[in-house]
Amino acid sequence: MITDSPRGAQAQPPPAGAARGLAAAAIEAVRTRLDLAAVELEIHLLLLVRLLAWILGAVVCALLALAFGLTALVLSLWDSHRMLGLLCASLVFVALAALLGWLGLRSLRNRPGPLEGSLGQLAEDERHVAGGP
Repeated sequence: MITDSPRGAQAQPPPAGAARGLAAAAIEAVRTRLDLAAVELEIHLLLLVRLLAWILGAVVCALLALAFGLTALVLSLWDSHRMLGLLCASLVFVALAALLGWLGLRSLRNRPGPLEGSLGQLAEDERHVAGGP
């Protein structure tokens, strides 16, 4: 006797629509994670460009300070007041080089690791898949 009751039915494979929905959700999750990774990489590239600008500024100021210092040394043999102006300019450029170098190092130290947010989101996804809270 064949019956159409749910008790007699064998486990049927899920319909094709459910598999498509699951695949679409997985693709959407991967796309979201890739978008987050792209944004994080862009942020890190901008931080790197800013750091390079600080370093370049520090190097230029240090070289200008050296040039003014050497010029001051040459002019120290002359009997005029040009020396005070050149020494002040040298001190200004040394101070700027120190300030820009300090700002560059501070930016480097305070920077989070690359893809830190994406890796955190992936770890959270793993916890949810594993059944964790």
